[in-house]
Amino acid sequence: FFFLRRMRVTLVVNLAVPLSLLIAVTVMFFIGETLNLLSLLALMVCVGLLVDNSVVVAENIDRLNRAGLTRREAAMQGTGEIGLAITMSTLTTIIVFLPVSLVEGQAQFFLLRMSIPISVALAASLIVALVVVPIGVVLTLPPDRAKSAPVVRPWIKGLRWAWDRSFGLMQRGYGRVLAVALSHRIEVVLMLVMVAGATSVWWKAAGLEIVDQQKDERSGFEIDVRMPRHYTLEETEEWFLAAEKIVEDNAEILGLEGWFLFHRKTDGSLQGWFTTPRSSDMSPQEITEYVVERLPKRAGMELITGSESQVEDDDDDDSTWRIILNGDDSDQLEDVAEGLEEMFLNVDGVFGIRRDDQVQPNELALVVDRTRTQRYGIDPRTIAGLVGYALRGQALPKYRDEGREIPVRVRYEEEDRNDLAALSSFLLPTAGGDFLPLSTVTSVRMVKSPRSIVRRDKRIARTITLDLGSEDPDTTRERLDFLRERINLPEGVRFADAARSSGDDELKAMQYALLVSILFIYLLMGLLFESFILPLSIVFTIPLAAFGVFWAHLALGIDLDFLGLVGLVLLVGVVVNNGIVLVDTINRLREEGLERRTAILQSAERRFRPIMMTAITTIGGMVPLAVNGRLDSGISYTSFAWTLIGGLSTATLLTLLVVPVLYTFFDDLGSHLGRITGAVRNVPLRRPGRLGVARAD
Repeated sequence: FFFLRRMRVTLVVNLAVPLSLLIAVTVMFFIGETLNLLSLLALMVCVGLLVDNSVVVAENIDRLNRAGLTRREAAMQGTGEIGLAITMSTLTTIIVFLPVSLVEGQAQFFLLRMSIPISVALAASLIVALVVVPIGVVLTLPPDRAKSAPVVRPWIKGLRWAWDRSFGLMQRGYGRVLAVALSHRIEVVLMLVMVAGATSVWWKAAGLEIVDQQKDERSGFEIDVRMPRHYTLEETEEWFLAAEKIVEDNAEILGLEGWFLFHRKTDGSLQGWFTTPRSSDMSPQEITEYVVERLPKRAGMELITGSESQVEDDDDDDSTWRIILNGDDSDQLEDVAEGLEEMFLNVDGVFGIRRDDQVQPNELALVVDRTRTQRYGIDPRTIAGLVGYALRGQALPKYRDEGREIPVRVRYEEEDRNDLAALSSFLLPTAGGDFLPLSTVTSVRMVKSPRSIVRRDKRIARTITLDLGSEDPDTTRERLDFLRERINLPEGVRFADAARSSGDDELKAMQYALLVSILFIYLLMGLLFESFILPLSIVFTIPLAAFGVFWAHLALGIDLDFLGLVGLVLLVGVVVNNGIVLVDTINRLREEGLERRTAILQSAERRFRPIMMTAITTIGGMVPLAVNGRLDSGISYTSFAWTLIGGLSTATLLTLLVVPVLYTFFDDLGSHLGRITGAVRNVPLRRPGRLGVARAD
């Protein structure tokens, strides 16, 4: 409304949002998609994108109507002028999701869940912009501008004054800056190269990293406690009451909104969640370390400060240190790992250990006495077969009845199979021909059994992950590496070689998908402009738009997480939209007979208002995500939001200034190549004569 200053036209443009979202949700329902955190995120992103096409169409119709055309003529001509350009710009945003099949892992999961809502909503917004918006604008514009002479209300004058003092001033200054830039094209390119170099140096100096999750946006901390087996319930309760007192006394320092403790006889958990917004300057890792250092110490007690994955090959970050043991015996591997964990926890700088979430259950086991089996000549395989037959029974040939095959199994009744005394009385044959009961060579024990066994390179693997202190993690890491090199492991157990990170593979797949998306966008623009040279003026703004992404993350001091990479892929399809409309307008004016420089300046003046409108609406749609940052579910949208905000802000400036300059370079290149190819075509072909033979008349 601030840009158009027409309430009814503004309402028509805003109508594109609910209509497009309604169509998107309907399509999602019929194809079996659900509303979840990722699909809602995609729809939130769409809110800022859905009005782009409608804004461009409505603004173009309004401009032509102000120039003197009737409502019908302005709607027909305005939609026709801009229709193909906004169609291509919409397709460039949708097409970035096509290479999703080239990506595996969590990148494919995120992109697939976001591609359907965004693609359907954008396609619906295109239909609304080409059909509904022209009709709505025609119905809302005055029938005859000259005769109607609408009364300018005071608040409209105020908006016009605010426009002239803000964006109007910017537009006039932009026209002068663009004229200077067109006269100093080489200097503009050199400045871009210098900015690129400075950004690269700043990036390396600041240490911007690509991480899975923002470490400083965790909603709280959790410490699992495991007491020695001989502890009574009263002793464990006494320790947890003391721990609760410590947390309560430091709640204000830690910025805690609440905390929760529970325990059983020999284990329990201590949890705390932070205030929203955060009231403490300490990071979640520093808070966890602060609490661990002040908890009461008990001999044999173990504090677990996080969870780990025994399957995924995650790289060590600054706060953890990770090693992998390989072996053939799971029991031996577990014993060695427990001994190493106790040793590593005594190293200065290590304040906790991580464990997987799987609790080892207790199970009843029959342990074979190998000495007695050798004395009586009993084969252990016979014992295993006897126990298996007693518990599972024996499969018989299938019974066939009228063309049907029915599986048959013979086994004891359930009450006999659940009787341990009956199982122990089963007789085993000995080498001497006698029979002994099963209880003679076995003993009954309760043992811990792992829920799963992980294998790497065909050997059983066991992972150890330690949490490092925040003061000097590099020194702690060096101590642990030094200690690891001097450990003599038992026979059959060794340290595994560094496994190739699956995160690196996913990152490379994302980069490859990004390049394929850029290629698809380039081909689409080549079809629009009927040239494979002019689209380069827009494609080159894609890597330059990354400046804004890096500047935003470096200024805020946050890392680029995986959801931010997904936003970077989406950004590729969004940043070219304004450039497509601008270059299409330049070509259209040049076809009408305007000189190139005049066409560029006039196109920039025409497209300044819709470009600023679309940029502000899209960026405004990301502001709630950037402000809220982290949800209670643990998903952080901060990097995703600032990727789009920073990239779109920089891309808008580049579209207005750099695209016209690059357009002149590639237009000159196209003209030069055209003259060369034309000269080659016009060279007359001579009929060759015979070598060494003079022709005589």
